[in-house]
Amino acid sequence: MTSLLLRVIAAAAVLVSAVDSRDLGAQSGQAAELWRAGRALALRGQLDSALRTLEQAGSAARTSGDLATEQATRRGRADLWMLRSCADSSTVILREAVTAAPPGDRSSADGLVRLLASRKAVTEARSVLVKAYGDVPSVGSNITRESITFLQGMAAVELAGGQESAALSTLNSALAIAVRLHEGDVKDRSEHAVGEITDENAWLMFDLAQLRRTAKSPAIRSPREHARIMANLVKAWPTLDVLPDDGFPITRFVDRLVMRAASCAGDGSACPAPIVAKGCP
Repeated sequence: MTSLLLRVIAAAAVLVSAVDSRDLGAQSGQAAELWRAGRALALRGQLDSALRTLEQAGSAARTSGDLATEQATRRGRADLWMLRSCADSSTVILREAVTAAPPGDRSSADGLVRLLASRKAVTEARSVLVKAYGDVPSVGSNITRESITFLQGMAAVELAGGQESAALSTLNSALAIAVRLHEGDVKDRSEHAVGEITDENAWLMFDLAQLRRTAKSPAIRSPREHARIMANLVKAWPTLDVLPDDGFPITRFVDRLVMRAASCAGDGSACPAPIVAKGCP
């Protein structure tokens, strides 16, 4: 009798475990679906709807223990508050995201570095960058994705400090790494490259284009080069910007809407401006 009772208890435990697993999987799936819906709304410029949807996604992710999706929603929400000109709110969210980031996820730190740099908080931006990549051997010189994103962050910090020549040099170093990383990729390179734009260098080329447009130095500023790079990016974007659900997606909704506007200008279509409500939390 005792043996039978133990077998029943064990079977019930397995059943409960299986049900819990399915429930968590369903909740996690709901969080990811809400995340994708919020992302789509953001890229259509429907900022308030996107913000509400990403908040729902974050709540669902917390319930299911899906930390990767929860972090992605934080990055997306920070981008949306930036689009609403609420930089303080964005900073708070990204600082929380950096603190909560799982090992290996530096995307929130990358976003915080860009935000701090845009606000000319050079010292803090550099500190966040160095801390985020402090455990990566030979970062900035090894042929890795981490080296590319680290150098992108460093260029943003240098530019915030008024060092345009240094920022240009840093971006060029990152581009050289991106070329070698692309050439060494085992998958068919033609599948993730359109002309000079590749999966490895697309955001680098975007940053370089913006530097060419906004630089104060006549030796660096080049409207023609900016236009050339942006035209290549517009051509490549539908192929390369697939926004994979890999746990650490690059949101950069502000910059994606810049690309959206460039794409609309390129094909002559109407591209409505983002719908921005007033007020910050």
